[in-house]
Amino acid sequence: MAKRIIAVSHNMKGVLDDDYTLYDDGTLLHEYDKHIYPGGQNLKSEMTVDQLSDKVKQRLFEASSDENKDLVRKILKLE
Repeated sequence: MAKRIIAVSHNMKGVLDDDYTLYDDGTLLHEYDKHIYPGGQNLKSEMTVDQLSDKVKQRLFEASSDENKDLVRKILKLE
């Protein structure tokens, strides 16, 4: 069974991307730019929920649809 996206949070730090995608199996993808110079853009890394700041968790929760809010809350371990 393919994993399903349940929340996507897009953010910019100036001109640099800082995007997070949460999947229904609890995996997270961070897509970001470190800097504007060659080799510092369009980077990707997989993360765990424990590596996320509270601010990013809140961004993902707010970005989720009403039908996914309970699952996102559970995965992100929000009170």
